Amino acid sequence: MKKVIWIITLLVFITGCKRENTTTDVKTEQDKKSVRTVQLNIDMTEEEKLQKVADEGYQPWRNNPIDVAQAALINAGVDVKLADCKLLSEDADKAVITANDERGDYKIICKRLVKTGGIWTATEVEVTETGNSVSEDIHGEFMDHEHMGHEH
Repeated sequence: MKKVIWIITLLVFITGCKRENTTTDVKTEQDKKSVRTVQLNIDMTEEEKLQKVADEGYQPWRNNPIDVAQAALINAGVDVKLADCKLLSEDADKAVITANDERGDYKIICKRLVKTGGIWTATEVEVTETGNSVSEDIHGEFMDHEHMGHEH
């Protein structure tokens, strides 16, 4: 009987050790990632001007949320190609695009702020940093994208 109690005690101890190690490994992996959300500064007067330009047939890329998301990231210093950007979801007034580079993963929220069916504007970026260096490139003032020479 003492032998059975000793084996059960040993098994409980070993099982407890494994759980602790697994939890520590998961926590260590989570600690390596930093997630932050950046609200982008939007100038509605400028967005209205850009909408008029798009209505006249110029800068058609502003009608595609993936192109707008890529332009916003490029203006923030993130080196992403159009092929790196994937549409996660889209409805009439909001689209979510994901992209990544060697420093991290990005979730870009684009909205149609001026009118339904109008141009897309990047309004928010969620940055999950996974690389060795912490990216400080993305901040709320990089939305000066009206001068972007992005053509499709």
